[in-house]
Amino acid sequence: MKTIHFKFPSKQQELVWQKRRNKTPPSVIAQELEVSCALVSKAQRIAEERIEKILQHTASTNRIRIHQISPRYGFASGYCHANKSNVYIVYSPTLGTQLWFDHKGDCSSCIERPVCEKTIYTLAQEWNLPLPKEIPATEAAEELFIAIMRRLKWIE
Repeated sequence: MKTIHFKFPSKQQELVWQKRRNKTPPSVIAQELEVSCALVSKAQRIAEERIEKILQHTASTNRIRIHQISPRYGFASGYCHANKSNVYIVYSPTLGTQLWFDHKGDCSSCIERPVCEKTIYTLAQEWNLPLPKEIPATEAAEELFIAIMRRLKWIE
């Protein structure tokens, strides 16, 4: 197995990356941070390189084959043969790197339910995607990841 060495983005790189993910123009970011546009571009490039390595490392350590990856948006989709499941890897400034195995289940009796709900609804908020609160986390996750993949134009 190939070893991947990586660093997390610095706070400034992460801030630039997040603003670019939300489609804030580099010139506006440069003005807000009182830096040059060149520095904004460099911070974004470094952040994306680091996020790509984080997504790849997460996939590698969990034996996931990546099908699609977007360092610009901090999102990857793949497949885990061991679990026979589609998998989504998300880089979140709030939650860190999150790994979600696509599954069906009865969330009402699961002890992980509050953690899953917090994860899914936090990601939805970061992506500015509305999710109904009254559906189980597995269904909310499915809706969320489909919406993200549509936004990335990976599916119609």
